[in-house]
Amino acid sequence: MLTEREREILKLIKENPLISQEEVAKKLSVARSSIAVHISNIMKKGYIIGKGYLINESPYVLSIGGVNIDIQGYSYSDIKMQDSNPGKVTVSYGGVAKNVIDNISRMGIRSEFITVLGDDIYGEKIKKYLIQQNIDISDSIFLKDQHTSTYLSVLDFNGEMSVAIASMDIFKALTPDYLEKYSKKLEYAKIIVTDTNLETDTLKYISTFKDKTKVILDLVSTKKAMKVIDFIGDFHTIKPNKIEAEALSGIKISNEKDLMRVGNFFIDKGVKNLFISLGNKGVFYMSKTERGYVKPKKLIPKNVTGAGDALTAGIAYGMVNNFDLKETAKFGVAASIITLLDENTVSQNINLDNIYKTIKEMKLWKI
Repeated sequence: MLTEREREILKLIKENPLISQEEVAKKLSVARSSIAVHISNIMKKGYIIGKGYLINESPYVLSIGGVNIDIQGYSYSDIKMQDSNPGKVTVSYGGVAKNVIDNISRMGIRSEFITVLGDDIYGEKIKKYLIQQNIDISDSIFLKDQHTSTYLSVLDFNGEMSVAIASMDIFKALTPDYLEKYSKKLEYAKIIVTDTNLETDTLKYISTFKDKTKVILDLVSTKKAMKVIDFIGDFHTIKPNKIEAEALSGIKISNEKDLMRVGNFFIDKGVKNLFISLGNKGVFYMSKTERGYVKPKKLIPKNVTGAGDALTAGIAYGMVNNFDLKETAKFGVAASIITLLDENTVSQNINLDNIYKTIKEMKLWKI
């Protein structure tokens, strides 16, 4: 993670790779000896390669959006409303944008994350965790006297969500004006992933980078998806579930013909790639030239909460590596299967070896 001073120095080097340490020191009003130390640290962090200030331009995925404390209650039996239900409670780190970039980092892709954290104990723990996962959060917002976003959910004994409450007002601080300061980071990203936990004007700003890079949008929920209904076509790739796709398109999905109508709706709006998550029925994918299904066999999930986020991460990985749409969908579904079979929202078993192993097993399922 770069410090503010290191980012200033790296910016000057990018603008003029032949700039001397004395020139950098003069521009920043800092002693040359201090600049030498900073440049050494930047090199250790991998942003500069060797002599001559060669910039490491390895592709990175930038995630912009939510991170929160996930508090999940699991019932041992059918949930009885307005009653106390025996079960267990777990606390973990979640948030759609965080889960996506967490998975992407585990897939070996350089990962950047812009989010908002409070200065409470949870914010400090999340910050430490993200850094340990090799996720660069140096451009995120750290708010004083604010509580970190919290997501409270209750799952039944099948692992399906019964109800949830999201306390995420803190993300209102992630404004277009703030992101404008880091516009180059958005512009140079190989892929941007964002979610509808952000405010409408912020999502609109991110969508304006459509001519600079590819933006993937995870819709999160039906209500939040409606924030982008007027400019959904400005996103390169979208990943709604069935209900979100119905809400945005106004088309009820009952069969394959309906899926095609929904797909054409989004393609006509300007979306390039569409992936509709159909739960245990798999994923429908579509572009102007490709369409189809990836249908895995039925599984008994341990937790469904993070499966969609793993799918989005797999889609991003496929796009970074120029997979065709079918291979991208298969890669994403494989990542989601690994997550479904894990109690954690982000599975520690997510890595390329396990994903490709799962894809090979999927071939036996006659996809």
